[in-house]
Amino acid sequence: MSATYLLASLPTLELGAEAPFSMEELRRRCEGIAGINFNDFEATIAGTPGSHPFTVAYANVLTEMKNITAAARASKWSDVRVSERSCTGCHVNLRQKIMEAMNIQNPLERELALERARWQMIDELAGMEYFSEAKIYAYILKLQINNRLSALKIEAGKAAVNEFIKANDQEVSN
Repeated sequence: MSATYLLASLPTLELGAEAPFSMEELRRRCEGIAGINFNDFEATIAGTPGSHPFTVAYANVLTEMKNITAAARASKWSDVRVSERSCTGCHVNLRQKIMEAMNIQNPLERELALERARWQMIDELAGMEYFSEAKIYAYILKLQINNRLSALKIEAGKAAVNEFIKANDQEVSN
């Protein structure tokens, strides 16, 4: 089976929509597909450079996003210094989107805005050719984003905050 057939058979992903399946299921679907390098598959998931140009470019953009986010957080305190990691290129539009997202007060809305910026960069990096290996790696990342966003639930967030408060109350009373 070819990567073209795989891409044609996968459901379309939209940011924030329910993920159609897990990363493990996608990995299973990719087994035996000509044109998919599993080292690059794993590098894509980890956000590290692999051998494919897409994985290298994505790891670079991810580092740039982390640098911008760290600088935005540090700018709110006067005594914090940021040490940026080395990366190539500068995506002015990405910087602007991240800075706007970092000014959003609601944490869930902020995460959605950050993921929207990442989603758009993934599309840009994957290019225009639909049935390419880069599109497979882009699909992996988009599925990863949707699986992560699906796990962000208001109830789970409230429970985590309450658990944190209870743990600190016990610590203070001891």
